Amino acid sequence: MIPRHLVKRNEVPYVFSDTYQRFPVARQALVSVDLEDKNNPIYNSFMKKMMKNLSDKISKEKDGYSLEDNAFDMAANSLNLLLAQYGKPNQSCLKWKSSLLPDDAKAIKTTKNRKELTEMIKEGSIYFGADLVGITSLNENWIYEKDLVKPFVLKEVAESFESEKEFVISKEIKNAIVLAFAMNAELKDESPKLKASAASSFGYSRAAITVIALAEYIRNLGYQAIPCVNDTALSIPLAIDAGLGELGRNGILVTPEFGPSVRLAKILTSMPLDKDYPIDFGVEAFCNNCLLCAEHCPSQSISYNDKTFDQTCYNNNGGVKKWYINGETCLKFWQENGSSCSNCITVCPFTKGFEATQCVECIKCETRNGCELQVNTHHREKYGYLEIKKWGYQPRVIYPARKGL
Repeated sequence: MIPRHLVKRNEVPYVFSDTYQRFPVARQALVSVDLEDKNNPIYNSFMKKMMKNLSDKISKEKDGYSLEDNAFDMAANSLNLLLAQYGKPNQSCLKWKSSLLPDDAKAIKTTKNRKELTEMIKEGSIYFGADLVGITSLNENWIYEKDLVKPFVLKEVAESFESEKEFVISKEIKNAIVLAFAMNAELKDESPKLKASAASSFGYSRAAITVIALAEYIRNLGYQAIPCVNDTALSIPLAIDAGLGELGRNGILVTPEFGPSVRLAKILTSMPLDKDYPIDFGVEAFCNNCLLCAEHCPSQSISYNDKTFDQTCYNNNGGVKKWYINGETCLKFWQENGSSCSNCITVCPFTKGFEATQCVECIKCETRNGCELQVNTHHREKYGYLEIKKWGYQPRVIYPARKGL
């Protein structure tokens, strides 16, 4: 990771209003768009129409929607679908309790101190497949109010569990380990065509493997671990709290190392760990002057306006000052397209770093202390995340060499 002492500490990463409430999963666009039975919400209800349109395009041999591209995407997504299905709480391989740890070993706990455990967890996270890792205290605001039917509640109990009526998270679960997985920026260049989807799909597959392995690692050290992908708690605000990046105009986490071209996952745990802190490397200042993601959004779901506390659609959770995305119109374009869209990631200047041609897109050149994008691009080159043959020309993204999975 780029050393965090090179960027400013963000003392106030969020501004809340009195209207803020925890968000229920059933209001996600992924669930609510084209839901046939409003009383029986299901995950990813929008995909039925999307898959039908994809099949039509494949059968008609539409450019960018070939059988071969679909096969590549499905292969990239296979481990996610087998292991995690994008994240469903306490299901499949994301169980809250270990099925591998012998009963006679459950009472044994490591004697390592907080600093040693933090080092072990960060090294283990990278070894098990993450590209970035940060640690934060678990903010209850970011836990979903309820899943599709059952609420998430925090209680003074020894272990977290699921009952017929609720998901109970032990108040011993005080920390979150947040993981980021870099997506292939060259594949994303194909957006909104089908092949770009494989970059996201493989990110989810890598996330599934990593959270499962890391959870077992923590459990075998004697602590609770709840592995999550998109489920249980909001990934982006936890990632911001953990110092992995900032929220961009496009509604996505923007990291210093890979821009918005990442997938996220997390582990909620009772293990005592040292915390990271939110950062400010100029994303908000830059987004105020750059509208590329809004201009290139096919469904015009990204705001051109200033930040606000007010939600723009049913799928938002108002009460936090930010740029709100219209999740409904975004997902309806996915349906029509027959595949996910990532134009907002592809065109974001932080995805691949500074190019001179991007200057014409800014409202003004000076933002805070010069151009935040150029400063970040210098750091990425210095720490091995970009190759730049000539300043101002398109950099080449360099991905970390795998130390393990």
